[in-house]
Amino acid sequence: MKRTLVALVTMTTLAAGCASTRPPNQLLDARVAYQQAMMSPAAPLVTADLFEARRALDAAERAFQRGDVEEAKNLAYIAHRKSIAVQAKAETARAVESKRVAIAEFQQFREAQAALTREELERAKGALTIAQQEAEAQRQARQAAEEKVIRIEGVQAQRSDKGLILTISGSVLFASGKNELLPAAKERLKEVAEALKDDPRSLLVVGHTDAQGSDEANEKLSEARADAVRTYLVTEGIADERIRSEGMGESQPVADNATSEGRANNRRVEIILEASPGSGHTETPKREDDAKKKGKGEGKPGPRPRR
Repeated sequence: MKRTLVALVTMTTLAAGCASTRPPNQLLDARVAYQQAMMSPAAPLVTADLFEARRALDAAERAFQRGDVEEAKNLAYIAHRKSIAVQAKAETARAVESKRVAIAEFQQFREAQAALTREELERAKGALTIAQQEAEAQRQARQAAEEKVIRIEGVQAQRSDKGLILTISGSVLFASGKNELLPAAKERLKEVAEALKDDPRSLLVVGHTDAQGSDEANEKLSEARADAVRTYLVTEGIADERIRSEGMGESQPVADNATSEGRANNRRVEIILEASPGSGHTETPKREDDAKKKGKGEGKPGPRPRR
């Protein structure tokens, strides 16, 4: 481009030196039009057309140098039109190139988005697979725990909407009226803890008594026994945050308290593997008058042994 400018200036100087008249307006316009075409940012896109415009301008310059002003005018007009055409073509080419670049960039963007979407889908699939694997591992752990625990001697298992309820007779665990675990009870609870420590479910230990004794005393005794079982299970490997305890006293009998066998069944501790956190809890029924609830007549009952 710089060499072309130099040549143009040189030709203009020679023309000024060789011709005695001022260059015609057509030649001046052609020079300006060619310079504008040459300086266009899109000139590299139309180099062949720019070359033709230069040749036309050179022909006009030579005619002017020869003193043939009319020929110079005609050739300058042609050169001017070619330079104008070059400018228009250059702008069109630049617009086409800009569109091409924009389309290419948009295509790259879409491909990048598609790749990102595929990557996100793969991550989602991977997360789903991991979740499924974890769920299956938990299911297997629950199944293994249940299979172990139901084989423990003296432990009765029953499914309910609360979860899996493991029932152990209170006479197996505690002496009459006491909340200290018997040596044999510790061995049994150790087996329970070993079976359940890898099970991810939360546990609820619930103490129950028969109907002999006062409501308040029975509730305190059931709470103390449930807490004793909970504490021992924690010492044997059950995570502290997994297990809770509560006492229900005599409020949830499973048999008739009028018979010794019924009372023995009511004196129990339940370990509930909860179907969901908190599902094992049952609200304690509101206390009624002792005489009404236990089928006794009016009057103050005498002292009864606590169990």
